[in-house]
Amino acid sequence: MPDVPTVTVVVPVRDGVATIRTCIEALLAQDWPREALELIVVDNRSTDATRAVVTEYPVRLVEECHVQSSYAARNRGVAASHGDLLAFTDADCVPDPGWVRALAAAFADHRVGLAAGPIEAWRAERLVERYQAVRALRAERAAHHPVLPFAQTANAACPRVVFDAVGGFDAACAFGGDLDFCWRVQRTTGLKLAYETAAIVRHRHRTTWRGLFALYQKNAFANCLLAERWGHYAAYPSLRTGAFLGREMFRSGLRVLVTGPAGTGDPGRAPLPEMVRWAGELSGWLRWRCGARPAADARRPGRSGGRPSTDRVSGRPSTDRPSGQLPAASTGAARSDRSDMTSPEAAA
Repeated sequence: MPDVPTVTVVVPVRDGVATIRTCIEALLAQDWPREALELIVVDNRSTDATRAVVTEYPVRLVEECHVQSSYAARNRGVAASHGDLLAFTDADCVPDPGWVRALAAAFADHRVGLAAGPIEAWRAERLVERYQAVRALRAERAAHHPVLPFAQTANAACPRVVFDAVGGFDAACAFGGDLDFCWRVQRTTGLKLAYETAAIVRHRHRTTWRGLFALYQKNAFANCLLAERWGHYAAYPSLRTGAFLGREMFRSGLRVLVTGPAGTGDPGRAPLPEMVRWAGELSGWLRWRCGARPAADARRPGRSGGRPSTDRVSGRPSTDRPSGQLPAASTGAARSDRSDMTSPEAAA
């Protein structure tokens, strides 16, 4: 075997029959020794034919049936894995052939505990896709966050020892768990994040206005959840944020009337997707203010058809913490001199 670290790639999926094939095929085409590459797909309560599709490929299929949460699914995948390095992507992503190699190279520097790379558009034909290609999942922005950089789980990696040192992802943080994980790693270990420009993942953006609305509604929930953990986001649930979001939605609506849905040509400032974006974020903010609290959906085994998490290879029950609960000390607040009044795309 070549003298390279073993890498495990974990892909959580729920009802991903339309996208999981291209994701798996891209992972099987990685420029990395196959004997040093472990591919794990974690099914998280799919109701379509996702599991049947996955079994067509030489990858490992495990299930997280107890908790409906992509972070619980990632924890489950890691618990079933053996790699020295852990890499994460999503079922609607298509990594470039050199993705694993580029991420692994980051850890030649022993000061590095996290790695991230660009997240580009798989396709950007419709206006709603072109807007997201500019505005959503901006990995380079996440890598230069004003408090601490973070890696979005569509394109992230870390050594297993680092993952274990902080207890993995906190599945109780339904959205924004990637930022929370990365900040805990850096605060706890003192290691840094490396941004590898060659580690490219291509993401299938939302193709409908409803999907764009839901994306930014989710981001608002992420910001509110992070406000309970990190001081940088503490002001986000305030009335000032609601006023800002409402104003920007109104302004974008006026621009739709004046310049048309696409505006003057810059897709990142197109009035219609901007209006939908602000409306989605305002909706999430309002729901939070009215008491909505998104959380990982835990199902008790033996009730409502719930099953314990299992491994399709070994058939053994899962032994990881399905709730992703972490030590209380891991959620300390970070200090910041400013509070973003726009969504950081922490959990897109």
